[in-house]
Order: sequence, then C-alpha cells, then structure tokens
Amino acid sequence: MNYDQPRDGYVNVNGINLHYLDWGGTGSPIVIVHATGFLGRIYAPIAHELRAIGHVFGYDQRGHGDSGPAPNEEYNWSATVADLRGFIAAMGFESVRGLGHSAGATALGAVSALSPGLVSRAVLVDPIVHDATDRSASQSRGQALVAGTLKRRRVFDSVEHAMSHLGAKPPFDTWDKSILRAYCDHGTRERADGTRELKCDPAVEAKLYATSRDFDGLSLLLKSETRLLVISTKQAHELRPSALNHLRSELKNARILDFPEANHLLPMESPAEIARIAVGFLGEK
Repeated sequence: MNYDQPRDGYVNVNGINLHYLDWGGTGSPIVIVHATGFLGRIYAPIAHELRAIGHVFGYDQRGHGDSGPAPNEEYNWSATVADLRGFIAAMGFESVRGLGHSAGATALGAVSALSPGLVSRAVLVDPIVHDATDRSASQSRGQALVAGTLKRRRVFDSVEHAMSHLGAKPPFDTWDKSILRAYCDHGTRERADGTRELKCDPAVEAKLYATSRDFDGLSLLLKSETRLLVISTKQAHELRPSALNHLRSELKNARILDFPEANHLLPMESPAEIARIAVGFLGEK
C-alpha cells in the first residue's frame, strides 16, 4: 500500500542532528519511537492511522536512518532516553502521547517516569526490561543478537536485491511487504558505485544490544505514573518472565495486553492490529 509521504525536518538534540518525520494529523502530538536498528519511516501504516486522533511525529534515533552519528561513538540506552526527552523539548511539545517499540518502548516508559507530565499516555510494544532472575536467558539472547548483527550483510546490489535477500529469511520474512519495502528504500543509502548500504551500521546496533542490560528500565517503568498500555509478545514470556510478572503486579495506572504467540516484531507483521489498539488507547478521553 502507498502512503502519503511525511514532511522531513531536522532538530539539534544533544549535539546530534536528529531527522524527524511529520506525518500530519490534527490534535495534540503523538510521537512514535522506533526499535533498535530501524528507522521512523517503517512505521508508516501505524502513523497514518494515528493521524485520526492526533498530530503524528517520528524521528530516527542517533546513528539510525537519516540522523547524525553520536558524538564520541556514544550509543547506549541512557543516551537514547536523553535524546527522546531532548526531542520532545526541542519540538516545543509540553505533553505528548506516544507509541514505542522494543528499546523505543523502554525509552518512552523511562521518560514517562523521569519527567512526569512530559508523556501523558503511551503504548509500549514489548519494552525490553530485565530482572535479575531473567539474567541468564536475557544475557544469552543479547550475546546472540550481538553476534548475529555483526555478521549481517551491509551492502546490496539494489533495493530489489535487498528486498529479495532480506525477505527470504527471519526476521524479515514475516514482515508486511509495504514495511519491508520502506526499510529497504529508506533504511539504505546509495553508494558511489550504485550499490546500497544499510544506513544504520550493524556495529551501532550491536553496541546498543550489548549495553541493554546496563540500563535498569524495569525500575524506571515501575515508577511511572503515566497511563500505559504494555503489549507483551512471545519473547517477553519466554526470555523475560520475571520482569513481565513485575510489570503485571506493580505497574501503576497501566495494563498489560498479552500476545503470547506473537513475535517481538509484531508492529512489522501486524501493523493494522497495532494501529487499531493504539488508536483505541491513545484516543481515550
């Protein structure tokens, strides 16, 4: 499906030129925060539905998409949170609704705790939060992610080659094709020889995976007073069951929506379902 293209812009946050997307819409702002390794453009199907209830924005995190690199190669989860807070401030927003995915969801939840009132309501799709009793499984998973990411192919003959290569293997093989197309179109850049390379260097992505356990997102999320809807997938149930139990029993002013058979990349596989849920929750009075 073809979507109206967003308006592009740039804003300086923490010394980084962050590329943002203005998807349009009427009402108070809604900010979409993407997962590690991705970029704002691929959430187009969700952004377009959210326009019915607000003015929708997204941005590419440091070292991702069309945003600039991090000063001093600083890629960690605390920096991700600082950039989100800085983006909201730089855009002149006083209070936002949000949708975050994976590490983007963790950042959005952390900001809601650290800066009460900055986020009024948010949907968190499978936030990455760790508990000590989940450490073995999460550490093993993190090491596998780092190793796999560093081996990832970075250069393709063309956008079509990227589509066929990535679309034939996990995790991309189950993606909505319009989202895979957006990733291959906008998540790669043309090189001098006409080939395409990933905009997000796998080394940047791997560094963020490697530092995920250093960030206590669980404690921050449990301190949040913001109205939250947390969507949990199969990975949360299998890799982070103790953390998920803490969220179930201790989250304030929030609820959990379980998709125990769905994959972590649910927004890429079922964007219409995530959009429906997000519009319903973020549109509540």
